[in-house]
Amino acid sequence: MTRRELEWTVLAALAERSPCYVVDLAAAIDEHPVAVEPVCASLRDRGELRSIGYRRYDVTAAGRRQLVDGHDDDPV
Repeated sequence: MTRRELEWTVLAALAERSPCYVVDLAAAIDEHPVAVEPVCASLRDRGELRSIGYRRYDVTAAGRRQLVDGHDDDPV
């Protein structure tokens, strides 16, 4: 899975089961937590996720807008 695909998958999964711990999110999308954590941190830095405790994330309004705007080839 490419980084872009993983970002999209993380956003979509968190939109369904937010908030969520990285380890639970990784299990839900069949990825390793070591791969998911930096993606969550990057999405957090861009304002699309927010950290709500140790390795626990929630989707922000900006993240939900990314999902509504559609999946394309542009960066999240």
